[in-house]
Amino acid sequence: MSPDPETYFKTGYRLSIAPALVSGLLFGVIGLVWFGHGWGALAIGGAGGGLVFVTVYFTARQILQKRLDHLRSLIRGVPFRINNSAHPPEKKHTDELEAVLHDTQWSREMISREFRKMDEAENYRKEFIGDISHELKTPIFSVQGYLETLLDGALKDPEVNELFLSKAMKNVNRLIILTNDLMEISRLETGELKPELTVIPLNNLINDVIDSLQYKAQQRNVRIVFEEKETNSFALADRNQIRQVMVNLIDNAIKYNMPDGRIYVSSRFSLPDRKKIIISIRDTGIGISQDDLKRVTERFFRVDKSRSREQGGTGLGLSIVKHILESHKEQLEIESKPGQGSVFRFELKSADHHSDLISA
Repeated sequence: MSPDPETYFKTGYRLSIAPALVSGLLFGVIGLVWFGHGWGALAIGGAGGGLVFVTVYFTARQILQKRLDHLRSLIRGVPFRINNSAHPPEKKHTDELEAVLHDTQWSREMISREFRKMDEAENYRKEFIGDISHELKTPIFSVQGYLETLLDGALKDPEVNELFLSKAMKNVNRLIILTNDLMEISRLETGELKPELTVIPLNNLINDVIDSLQYKAQQRNVRIVFEEKETNSFALADRNQIRQVMVNLIDNAIKYNMPDGRIYVSSRFSLPDRKKIIISIRDTGIGISQDDLKRVTERFFRVDKSRSREQGGTGLGLSIVKHILESHKEQLEIESKPGQGSVFRFELKSADHHSDLISA
C-alpha cells in the first residue's frame, strides 16, 4: 500500500525546517557583515536557508521514502488469522514516521493476540488428547481384559463365556459410537459438513424421534410428552442434522432423569413475527449446577460421569448439538438448577410459506 504523498511532504518539511532556519540565520549574519545593510543580509539569508531546505528535503525524501514505504508494506503484509484483520485501521497521520509507528503498534497487538490464541489452542489440544486417550483407554482395556480371560480358559466355561463376549461386544460398540461422534464433530468444526437446508415438517420429525426413543424411555420409567405444538409448522433446516439434535437432547433427558420422570417437548412460533420456531426440551431430571452450565457443551464433559458411562454416553452429544446449531446460525440455550430439571431450547427459521414444497 503506497503512502499518501502529503505524508512525505510533511515528513520532508519537518526534517528540513530546522536546518533551513539555522542556515538562513547564519547566512543572514554573513550577509550583514559582507554588505553592511539589512536587505543584503535578508537576501543572502533567504537564499541560503531555501537552498538548505530544498537540499535536505529532497535528500531525505530520496533516502527515506522507498525504505519507509517498504517497511509499511512489510508490516501490513503480515498474515494474521484472527478477526480477518488484513490491514491496520486507516488513520490520518502527522507524518510518515508516525504512520510507521502506528502500524508497528497495531502489528504488535495483533501478534500478541495470535500468541494468546496459539496458547489457548495448545492447551485445548493437550486437554483434548488427554480426554480422548482416557475415553479410548477404558473400553479398549475392558475388551482386552474380557478376551484375555476367555483365552485363559473361560471360553470353555458356559456360565461366563457368553457373558464376557457380550460385555466385550458392548465395549466395541462403545468404541464405534465414540469414533463416529469424533468424525462427526471434526467435520462440523472444520466446516466440511455443511447443512443442506430444506423445508421440513417439524412436528413429523419430532414425533419420529420420540417414537424411536420411547422404548429406551420406558425401560427407565420415563415418559415423553409432546405437550405443545404448532399445527402445520415447517422449518428451513437440514433434516438429518436437526433429527440428530433432537435425538441427542431427548436421549440426554432420558439418561439424566429421575425414576417416574417426565420429558416435555414443545414447538411454537416466535411472536409476533412468526419468523422462527422455538423448540424446547424440558425434563424433570437431576439438573445442572451453574458452574457446570458453562461447560456442558465442551467435548467429553459430563455432569454425572458414572451415570453417563454406564449408559454408553461419549460426552460428545451436546458438543455436536452446539456445532450443528451454530452451522444453522442458531444458539443452544440452557436453563437448569440442581434437582429441578433442565430446559434446552433453540430456534429454527420458519418456512411455513414453503409448505407446498414438502414431499410426503
